Amino acid sequence: MLERYLFKSGSFLACLAAALSQHIVDNGLIFSGEQWAMAVDLMQIGVSGLRTSQKQLDVASHNITNVNTPGYSRQVVEQKTDNAQWNGNNYYGTGAYIDNVSRAYDQFAARELTLSTTQLEEANVKQQHLAMLDDFTSKSAVNSVNSMNDFYHSVRSLADNPSDLGSRQTVLEHANQAAVNLNNSDETLTNIRTDVNQQLSVSLERVNALGQELAAVNTSLQQQSSSDGSNDLFDQQRTLINELAKYTQVTVLADKGSLANTVIIGSGDTLVSGVTASQLKLIDGDPDIANKQIALINGNNSKPIKSDTVGGSLGAMLTVRDDVIDKSLDQLGQMAIGFASQMNDLQQQGVDLNGQQGLALFNDINSTEAMSQRALKPFGSSSDISVKIDDINQLKLGDYQLVSNATSHTLIDQQGNKTQLEANADGKFVAKVDGLEITINKPPTLMAGETETTIIQPLRRGAADISLAMTDPRGLAGHRQLTAIAAESNTGSATITKATAVPDNVAGRYQLQLNAAGDQITVTDLKNNAEVELVDNSYSADKSATIVFKHDDLPSIPVMTLSAGAKANDSFEIELGAQNSQGGNGNFLAMQQVQHQKTMADGKSSVIDVFEGLATDVGMLKKNADKLSEVNQLDFDSASERVSNLSGVNLDEEAANLMKFQQSYMASSRIMSVAKETFDTLMRAV
Repeated sequence: MLERYLFKSGSFLACLAAALSQHIVDNGLIFSGEQWAMAVDLMQIGVSGLRTSQKQLDVASHNITNVNTPGYSRQVVEQKTDNAQWNGNNYYGTGAYIDNVSRAYDQFAARELTLSTTQLEEANVKQQHLAMLDDFTSKSAVNSVNSMNDFYHSVRSLADNPSDLGSRQTVLEHANQAAVNLNNSDETLTNIRTDVNQQLSVSLERVNALGQELAAVNTSLQQQSSSDGSNDLFDQQRTLINELAKYTQVTVLADKGSLANTVIIGSGDTLVSGVTASQLKLIDGDPDIANKQIALINGNNSKPIKSDTVGGSLGAMLTVRDDVIDKSLDQLGQMAIGFASQMNDLQQQGVDLNGQQGLALFNDINSTEAMSQRALKPFGSSSDISVKIDDINQLKLGDYQLVSNATSHTLIDQQGNKTQLEANADGKFVAKVDGLEITINKPPTLMAGETETTIIQPLRRGAADISLAMTDPRGLAGHRQLTAIAAESNTGSATITKATAVPDNVAGRYQLQLNAAGDQITVTDLKNNAEVELVDNSYSADKSATIVFKHDDLPSIPVMTLSAGAKANDSFEIELGAQNSQGGNGNFLAMQQVQHQKTMADGKSSVIDVFEGLATDVGMLKKNADKLSEVNQLDFDSASERVSNLSGVNLDEEAANLMKFQQSYMASSRIMSVAKETFDTLMRAV
């Protein structure tokens, strides 16, 4: 108790020295006041040395104890010389004191570590999910392609014996298996997407817990009068921030006049402000409820956070879900729609074993239900929108936005290009773009100034919805009544299809030719090189034209349809056969040729090529993610090493400090012993 008081009260020592000096003078003793003061000063200096050495030992021991504590920053004692005192003609030192205990900390190195943590976690999570998708495309999804190839091979075998019912049944079984495998692939991808949403939800729970913990640390820091004694709290705060950085990009702002910090995530959303923490929640997308979004909840307010600014593992999962999984679902849908559409078209162009016009092999891609499901309307919307697929060759991946107001409707594609819907003769608003015909059968009820956005997903459900529509093997249409061969010099992309129920009396070989202007059609009967009279020979490249043979003594006969896309001087050689041909296999030959025909992606891909594109895209993304993960790991290791070199505890150094300050403590104790002996000598003299 005395030592503590002596250490804190220099005035007492001065008074004591003065009193002793006066006593010496009064009693005529030979000791001077300076000698008494020397004894008192020695005690003061010894006590200060004892206290500073003890504090140094405490801090060194604290460092050693926390050598394995994650996020701990080495603490350093800032020791200073105490104020000197004037005595006689000189200033004499009075010892030392502890000014502060600080952290070995650099905010720039810490910020670099936080950033590299975010980047590494984002790269690693993206790599993990892409590895799973790469495994999916190489093992599960490839079954869809294999079953489609099995279908083509079975059709090739059937072409050798078109009337064999066993071979026909095999074709149906392979067609059904192709549809089932596409269904399964879609289901697997959809389940992966659902798992990502669940992982997002679990991650948000931890982010919210971190926000609450940071707010609690801020509360403790605000109770501190200064930064002294807050070092461990600052370390705890930085540890929480670094863990939060794994989930999202983090920015920390120091509050003026307070030791608490404001924590901002993403591109500017405040998670923690002072002692208050906001909450993150996964909410349904609008209008696509399956497209879950992260929202910042503050009271009764909900603010969606842009996925491209989140960063960390949350940003990685959102990117994989929105940019990779959704695109993969669209590509699977494109495969299914292209496969089903072409097989159905060929079926309906041919004649079955019963001599009847062929029926669809798969379900109709443009059924009323399918066209309606491609338009995702906001909850409570009164609109009625249908999306018809006109041309599989022009289909593009991705979503469209249909923005409606009280007077107009605008379609926005994936690149931001806008198309205004125009009213047709029935008063319905229609737009034809990218092989789609989008029709607003009933517009939404909107007031002036109101808008409504509908998401158009033309391909998303393609693989999920495909199914076999035919059960009777005799219904396979092997006989091809019309065969059209495009000239090699053609520059357009048009094709020719047969009209329904073409009679046998028009059987023969014909040549269809466009004029130099590309607006008129000429059909020549190659049997006698005579021009066939047509009901209407006009043509426009942006829409199909039905070619009707004109007869004086018989009703006019629709024979064929020339699709949109023909160019000037394009020509086709056409062969029309009889309606019923028991051994015809021309349609089967045409079906198997679809396996390699470039009928999709503007003539650049076959149906199989679409899958190859999917597998290649995912593989490249996975390879890039592997490299990025390696680079970010190096950056993280470098940042961690910088922080460790600055803030980490070196056991050898701390052990040396223990020995040094132990010796200092013992030496200070010796000073106090000398002071005591001096006091004893003086007191005995008194």
